[in-house]
Amino acid sequence: MGERATLERDLRTEAEGLVASDGPDEEVLDGVVRLVHEAHPSWDWSGIYLMKDGVLVLGPKTAPADHDRIEVGEGVCGTAVSEDRNQVVEDVREVENYLACSIHTRSEIVVLIRHEGVIVGQFDIDSDTVGAFTARDEALLEELAAVVAPRVASLAGS
Repeated sequence: MGERATLERDLRTEAEGLVASDGPDEEVLDGVVRLVHEAHPSWDWSGIYLMKDGVLVLGPKTAPADHDRIEVGEGVCGTAVSEDRNQVVEDVREVENYLACSIHTRSEIVVLIRHEGVIVGQFDIDSDTVGAFTARDEALLEELAAVVAPRVASLAGS
């Protein structure tokens, strides 16, 4: 097994352990966000938005963000919900409705988190590097989304 595959397996295992713990939802999801963030040096901001009353509300994150609420259809995060699909943006400067959180951000990935078929939140990861995200990154975040979905649904009040 290659080094990256081992890191991904370990990340999944650690996330599963956190989710299975008796810890409060916010604490568990904060731990998962930190694991994801620390596993990828080129990922400069990581967080989870929660779907609450039809609006994305910022949940656990690695640093402050300029947007703690995002309407469906706004920016990359809101577009993911309105189009019901993940978003992988090579260069955010080419996105017309991009909501900048940092002047340094150049690429972004948003992976939807579904619980019982309903969008309850999303992973949002920013990088200061153009083209930082791959299909493999998206697949890993999708796996982690399935792991955290019950906790996200609980925290979002779904």
